[in-house]
Amino acid sequence: MRKFLVRFSCVLLLGAAAWFLAIRFTSLNDTASAQTAIQLITVLTGMNNPVYLTNARDGSNRLFILEQPGRIRILAPGVTAPLPTAFLDIVSKVSSGGERGLLGLAFHPQYTTNRRFFVNYTRTGDGATVVSEFKVSASNPNVAETEEKVILTVAQPFANHNGGWIDFGPDGFLYIGMGDGGSANDPGNRAQNVEELLGKMLRIDVNTPDGSPYTSPATNPFFGSTPGRDEIYATGLRNPWRCAFDRATGQLYAGDVGQGVIEEISVVTLGGNFGWRVFEGTRCTGNGPAPCTASNYIMPLVEYNHSGGRCSVTGGYVYRGTRGSLPVGSYVFGDYCTGEIYLFNNNAMSVLLDTNFQIASFGEDEAGEIYVVSLGGSILRIAAPAVATAVSAANYRGERLAPESIVAAFGQNFSTATQAAPNNQPLPTTLAGASVRVTDAAGTARSAQLFFVSPTQLNFLIPPGTATGAATITFANTNGASSTGAVNVASIAPGLFTANASGRGLAAAQALRVRGGTQTFEPIARFDPAQSQFVAVPIDLGPETDQVFLVVYGTGFRFRSSLGAVTATIGGTAAQVNFAGVQGTFVGLDQANILIPRSLVGRGEIDVAFSVEGQMSNEVRVSVR
Repeated sequence: MRKFLVRFSCVLLLGAAAWFLAIRFTSLNDTASAQTAIQLITVLTGMNNPVYLTNARDGSNRLFILEQPGRIRILAPGVTAPLPTAFLDIVSKVSSGGERGLLGLAFHPQYTTNRRFFVNYTRTGDGATVVSEFKVSASNPNVAETEEKVILTVAQPFANHNGGWIDFGPDGFLYIGMGDGGSANDPGNRAQNVEELLGKMLRIDVNTPDGSPYTSPATNPFFGSTPGRDEIYATGLRNPWRCAFDRATGQLYAGDVGQGVIEEISVVTLGGNFGWRVFEGTRCTGNGPAPCTASNYIMPLVEYNHSGGRCSVTGGYVYRGTRGSLPVGSYVFGDYCTGEIYLFNNNAMSVLLDTNFQIASFGEDEAGEIYVVSLGGSILRIAAPAVATAVSAANYRGERLAPESIVAAFGQNFSTATQAAPNNQPLPTTLAGASVRVTDAAGTARSAQLFFVSPTQLNFLIPPGTATGAATITFANTNGASSTGAVNVASIAPGLFTANASGRGLAAAQALRVRGGTQTFEPIARFDPAQSQFVAVPIDLGPETDQVFLVVYGTGFRFRSSLGAVTATIGGTAAQVNFAGVQGTFVGLDQANILIPRSLVGRGEIDVAFSVEGQMSNEVRVSVR
C-alpha cells in the first residue's frame, strides 16, 4: 500500500493537482456568483399545510396564506401569529390531500373598490378544478363573505397535476395554470390537444358587463373561428406549479414540474407551445405522437435534472424589492424534494441555499420581498445576512467545519476589491485589505490564510491547530468594516468538491487505472460549451485484470482516526476505500481513493456516498460505462 501511495503521489503532482487547480479552484473563486449569501427569517410557524402566500395590493401590507385543506389566513404587519378568524374557510367544499386542495388565490386589480377575489381549488366528490369568485366583507376587511360565484370548472381525470396557480396579469385578465390531468406521461395527450383546457395556461376576462362568469379575450390564439378552446393562452405544459408575473416587465414565469428526468422554468408567452408531452424540458420523451422537432416548441429558460434527490420544481419570483435581499431582476425558485433555493441571474442558475424545507411555494409581499412557504407549516422571508456565514467550500454546509479545511464565507463589505491569492507563493493572511481571524473554543486567535476575496465572498483556510468546539470568525478590512460569524469546529467535517461548484452533482474527481504495474489517470468529466458546464465522461472499467479507482477530492477529513473509519458506496454498492487523507499539493485539499466495484459495469450515472467517522459528506455523482 505504501508503494502504491508513493507512486500515486508522483502521478498526482502532474495530473490531479492540475485538474483541481485549473478547474476547481476557478470554481472556488467563482462561488460568489454560484452562491449569493442569504438568510431565511422565520415569519410564522404552525400553519396547516401552507401552499401559497400573496398580498392584496391594497396598501395594508397583509400577507394572505393558503392552507391546503381550504382556509385562507391573514398575517397582519408586525405580528407573529395569524388572525384567529380565517379570511375564508371553504374546507367543506375542498378535496384536499396529495396534490389536491385549495391551491390558488388572486385579488382583482380593483380589489379596494370592488372587493372581488378569486380562488382555485379541487372540489369534493369528483376532484374537479374550480375557479370561483368571492367578495370581502364591506364592514370587515379581514373576513370574506360566504357567497360563491363559480367562474370555471374543469374535470380532472386523475388526482394529480392540477396546476392551481391563478393571478391577474398586467393586461387585467385572469391567468390560470392547468396541469395535464395527471397520471404519468400525459396518457390522453391533453397538453397538446387544443380542444382541452388541461396542460395549458388559460386567460379569461372576468369583467363582464352582462354578469356572465367570464369571456375570453379576442387576442387569445384560438379565439373565435380558430379551432381550439377560446380560453387557451399557451399550450404544452405538464404541471405548472407556481407562476408569477415580473412586476417590472410583465413577463410570466412558470415552474413546470417534470416527469422523471427534467425540471424547468419557462417564460410563458401568448400562443407558445412549451413541448410537453413531446419534450420534457429539452429532452425528447419519445412519447410523441409529434416528432421531436425543437423548433416547433419553446424551450425552457432554465432546466435541471434529478441528480442529488431533486424531483419537483417550485416556481418563484423575479426580485423587485428594495431591501437588497437578492440581486434586482434575478429570479428565485426551488426544488420541493431537496429544499434547495436557486437563483437564476445573468443567464446562470446557482444554489442560493440548501434547506430542509419542503418548498411548496414562494410568495411576494407588497414591497416585492420574497417569502418561502414550507408545507411543514413555516413561512420564512428571504433576506441578506446580517452577519457573515461560513460554510465548507466543497458542499456549502456550515453545521461543522474542520481544522485545515477550505471554507467559503459570504457577507458584506469584506473588501473593496476582488483579488485571488498569487500563484506559486505561500497563501497570504491579508488580501485586498481583507483579513480573517479565527478564535477557537480555547480562546486562541489565529490568522487564516486566504485564497480569494471580494466585497461579498471570502475563501480561507481554518488555521492549523484550531481547537474543536464553538469558534468565532472575525472578518476585517482596511476601510474599517468588520463582521463576525459563529462556527462549530469539529475534527471531521467531510465535504466533496463537485465539478460545477454546486455541492451536488458531478464529482470533481479522476479515475485512476492500475494495469500491469502501470497507473494512468483518466478524466471523468469534460466541459460542454453548449451547456456552459461540466458533463460526465463515463468511466470504463476495462478488462477484469484492471483495477479502477475513483479519486475524489474534498476537504475536512484528513484527521480521520483510521482508514477503517472511512466508508463509501457507489451506486448503493459498498466500495473499498484504499486511501483517505491529505492530498499534498494543494493547501487544505483532501482526497480519497475508492476502488470501483466491477458489478457497476453499465450502470450509467450513479451516486457516490462517502462517510468519515460516521459523518456523511454530500453525495456526488459519476457515470460508469
